[in-house]
Amino acid sequence: MSQHGDGSFEPGRREPPTSPSPSPPAYPRLPTVRRRQRGRRLVSTIVLAGLAGGAAAIAAYVALAPPAPQAPAPTSVSAPISSRGPQDEIAGGTVARVAEAVLPSVVRINRATNDRFDGSGNGSGVVYRADGMIITNNHVVKDPGGIEVVFADGRAMPAEIVGQDSVNDLAVIRVDRDDLTPIAIDGSRAPRVGDLAIAVGSPFGLDATVTVGVVSALGRGIHAGAETGGGTVYLPEVLQTDAPINPGNSGGALVNGDGRLIGINSAILTSGQAANAGVGFAIPVDTVVDVADELIAAGRVRHPLLGVSGGPVTEQVAERLGVASGAWIHDVTPATPAAGAGLAPDDVIVRLDADRISSMEELSIAIRDRDVGDRVTITYVRGGKRRTAEVVLAERSTEDSQ
Repeated sequence: MSQHGDGSFEPGRREPPTSPSPSPPAYPRLPTVRRRQRGRRLVSTIVLAGLAGGAAAIAAYVALAPPAPQAPAPTSVSAPISSRGPQDEIAGGTVARVAEAVLPSVVRINRATNDRFDGSGNGSGVVYRADGMIITNNHVVKDPGGIEVVFADGRAMPAEIVGQDSVNDLAVIRVDRDDLTPIAIDGSRAPRVGDLAIAVGSPFGLDATVTVGVVSALGRGIHAGAETGGGTVYLPEVLQTDAPINPGNSGGALVNGDGRLIGINSAILTSGQAANAGVGFAIPVDTVVDVADELIAAGRVRHPLLGVSGGPVTEQVAERLGVASGAWIHDVTPATPAAGAGLAPDDVIVRLDADRISSMEELSIAIRDRDVGDRVTITYVRGGKRRTAEVVLAERSTEDSQ
C-alpha cells in the first residue's frame, strides 16, 4: 500500500517496512484467555461477535438505522506518533478523518433465512480488493443460505463465497463489482499496546458504526464460542482492544490512527450478556492477509496436523507423570502422524524441534507455524523419562484437533 503525493491512498496493497517515525450468539463452556508472555489464565466467557439470527433476541430492541448516506471519498489520515490519548485524538479530528477514509471499505453482511434476508445484519466485512473481494469471519457466513452485502452508500448486492478457513475463523466472499474501495493495509510497523484502535462495522445491524479505544494487549490466545452447537475455535495471538465491539461487528475492521487495517474484529469477552464489556479481540492483519491471499488463490487453506488433543499439566498430573509442564495428551487420533509415531494418552509433549512447549495452546501455535509435509522432532515425557519421535505433519481437516 502506498501513499501518493496528492494525499490519497492506494489501498489494499501492503506497504514495505519503513524506519519508525515519531442469530443470537450461544454461550460456550467457560474458556481460557491466555497471554503467552506471562502464561496467566483468565476464565470468562467469549462469544463470536457475529449476530446470527439478527437482533430479535436482544433484550432491549434497537431499531435499525436508515441506510448510511454516501460516505466522502477517502482522505489522508496519516498522523505522527504521539503520546496523546484517545480523547485527544477524537478532539483533534483524527478519528473523524479515519472514519471518512475507512467507512467506504466496510460493509454489512446479511444471511438469507427461508429465502429472505435478515436486514438486521449477521456481521460485517472489509473490502480487500477493488475487484469485489471482501474479507469477513467464517462464522458470519458459515451457515447455509444466500449472502447479501450492503455497502456504505446503502446499495445491496448478492455475494458468493470464495473460500473459508474455519481454523482461523476467516472467509473471503465476492460481489460482482470492480470499483470498490479497498481498505489500506498496515505494513509499516506492528501495533503497540496503547496505540489508537478504531472499530468499524455494523453492531446489531447498525451500519457504518465507528467506536474508538486502544490496543489493550497483544499475543492473546482465546477459545471463542461458536454461535451454534456450543463448539469453540482456538484463535492464537489475537489483538485485544477496548474499542466497543458488539454482536454484528464480526468481520469488521480494526484500524489504527492512520486508517490502516490492523485486525479483523472477531470475538468479545462477556460476563453473561452478549454485548460489549470493554474486551474485544481481533485477528491480526498479517494472519488476515496470508489467509485471504491463500483463499483467493486456492479456495482453502492447508493446515498442518499432528493428531493429538489434551490440556495443561495440573499439579496432580505433574506428580503422577513426573513432568512439571507441557502439552498433556488426552487422546490420539487414529491414522495420524502422532499415532504413527507411537504417541499415547498421558504422554506430555515438552518440545517441538527447538520450541519449548508448556501447554497445549503453545503446541497448537508451534504446529500452525509449520507447513503440511514438514518433518519435526517431538520430545515427550512418558513415565518420567524423555523420549523423541520424528513425524511428518499431515493435512488437518476441520474436525481435527492439533
